[in-house]
Amino acid sequence: MSYGAYKSVVAANATSDTRDLEYRLLAQVTGQLIDAQDGKLTLQERLAAILKNEKVWSVFLSDLNEPSNGLPKALKVNLAGLALFVIKETNHVVDTDAPLDDLIMINRQIMAGLKPQSLSMAG
Repeated sequence: MSYGAYKSVVAANATSDTRDLEYRLLAQVTGQLIDAQDGKLTLQERLAAILKNEKVWSVFLSDLNEPSNGLPKALKVNLAGLALFVIKETNHVVDTDAPLDDLIMINRQIMAGLKPQSLSMAG
């Protein structure tokens, strides 16, 4: 998924909340990372899940650097730092077959902040 594709999806879903879209995207890749961590995926599928997660974070990083991004500067800096950590951790995981705990934890924490209002009210 490239940044251009991400922007197209966001534009096509203008009636849908961007936070909800990002939440669902992170939920999808986090589910794949959990399956990889639990040994439910082949080695190829595990690698694909890890690299898909990295691609998502690379797209987020590109979006954070866009002048039109309206997030507060401090939040953008913090999220960019997380994105860079995810990219670095991805390289470490791929090179050493390290556990995926840190990548899963970061995604879950960001998902908690993006949680759609309808899910927040449900529990």
